[in-house]
Amino acid sequence: MELSCRGAPSETRHHYRTTIAWTASPLSTLYMPKPDENLPLKWYRCASIQRHAVFFPDLCLCNPVKGLQVIDIHCHILPGLDDGAKDLEHSLEMARIAVLDGISGIVCTPHMSPHYPGNNRDVVLAAVDELRTGLAEEGIELALYPGCELAMDSDLPERIEAGELLTFNDNGNAALVEMPLEMIPTHMSTFLWKMQVRGITPILAHPERNRYLVHNPSILLGWVEAGALVQVTGNSLRGHYGERVRDFSLKLLEHKAAHLVASDSHSADRRRPVLSKAREIVDATVGAEEARKIFDEYPAEILDGRIPDVESVIPLEKEKKSFIRRIMGRLELI
Repeated sequence: MELSCRGAPSETRHHYRTTIAWTASPLSTLYMPKPDENLPLKWYRCASIQRHAVFFPDLCLCNPVKGLQVIDIHCHILPGLDDGAKDLEHSLEMARIAVLDGISGIVCTPHMSPHYPGNNRDVVLAAVDELRTGLAEEGIELALYPGCELAMDSDLPERIEAGELLTFNDNGNAALVEMPLEMIPTHMSTFLWKMQVRGITPILAHPERNRYLVHNPSILLGWVEAGALVQVTGNSLRGHYGERVRDFSLKLLEHKAAHLVASDSHSADRRRPVLSKAREIVDATVGAEEARKIFDEYPAEILDGRIPDVESVIPLEKEKKSFIRRIMGRLELI
């Protein structure tokens, strides 16, 4: 559904063109006061964007399924903590876009890694409270939950157990673990075992973007069978990272090896907090009921301290390739 102000009176378009996007679609909560009572009602169903003449054609503007809430479990919306929102103004702008897209809740997941040594549990919890206050002052109805994106390290299980690092909603039961994009961590099976014996379910962030796993999907499916959950990025499903990543993401959905879809948003411009288009793709791929679980039921259970009872992985059919095709595939030449 495209945002447009076509058809509005020319003086209205000129007056609001930098801050307002109009739509004839109904909005349940976002209405602006009427500047002129003579204008049609549909021109007041509008959304404050606070960017210079930027319209967002990928926003759905209203939840496509009545009663469905969408929880984004991976979003860098906290101001000034990492490579996400740089200040409170940008955080609020991201929140407005998320609400427009039908997102009802966001898990704030700043990086916790050696690149951001100042990020710790107390800092993140304080930042979440600060942003909640900012949302309330601006009248933005968006639930926030604490979390973080943990750089994979052999001592993560011990540090989580000791309370040094944040888990989802600070409940200690599930943690978002960042997958590297270029390599496979050594001793991955041991890492997964160490997490789970401590009662912590690892949720692997965007493994579909790992080049090695794209060509060796059975490895990822083995981790899922060992108890890991998988979070796929919405933009991966939409093809923003290329056809290979998109096709791999769809394959993971079809084989019950993708359990959550998140925005991994970092800003209001390039990697926006939007999931409506990804939800449509999931719906078309695995059905409305599975989409409801992925965007609503499973995230809610995780935030409530429960681990989703997901379906078993569907084994992959082995594809026979010649030696040359296997080598060329790994080099991404075919």
